[in-house]
Amino acid sequence: MIAVRFVALAVVGALMLAAFGATDLQPSARTLAVTAIIGLIAPLFWPGNAASPSLSAFRIVAWSAAVACAAAIALGIAGGTGQSFARILSACGMLLLILLATHAVAAVLEKSLQGRSGDAESSREIAGRAAMLSLALLGSLPLWLGPACELLSGGHPWIIDAAIGSSPLTHLAVASGNDLLRNPWLYQHSNLAALQFSYPGLADLGMAYASFLLLLVVVPLALLRRRRPIDGLSPTYPTMEQCK
Repeated sequence: MIAVRFVALAVVGALMLAAFGATDLQPSARTLAVTAIIGLIAPLFWPGNAASPSLSAFRIVAWSAAVACAAAIALGIAGGTGQSFARILSACGMLLLILLATHAVAAVLEKSLQGRSGDAESSREIAGRAAMLSLALLGSLPLWLGPACELLSGGHPWIIDAAIGSSPLTHLAVASGNDLLRNPWLYQHSNLAALQFSYPGLADLGMAYASFLLLLVVVPLALLRRRRPIDGLSPTYPTMEQCK
């Protein structure tokens, strides 16, 4: 079942890249397009949680790594001599971090939905679609938050960098060596391109994703430990004689 989903992901990804014309782009834009498209559709094919939390965590890592490797292969095929190994490694490494965070959130959402409805199949599909839509909305932050950021930038100049830096598309662009807001379409449609801004650093992005993933691991463990009764202790109740 998981293999079928991966094959379907590869086929849909190839068709979307062909329709997008990724092979006709300049190298950094091509790297950005391939990783962004494959990363965006990956949650739709999310295979779902496993029987236990540990197996679910392994599935998140394995699925995310497999998708990132598929993107690397696609870049190797589509990129030709215009792609360096270091650039492919950087872009797919960032894609892996984004996918780990996305699929971890999808797994939590799926677990919550399944606990309420009891339907594992629909819970998985809803969680995957919600994760994909969230990625699309976050990725387009520099576009639809542009006017508000420009209005607020007078008193809060940091808000422009915050809007740009919050977008996963920006993260992939930084890892791909692409000046995102200088791409022709975004330059014409995003007013942020005409303002003063700076992209986040690659090391800072890596630390941010690592911290977020660590938080996703630590918080559930802390909650589980808090709910678990202390070994060797059992609740005691007063006897009838003690109550007299």
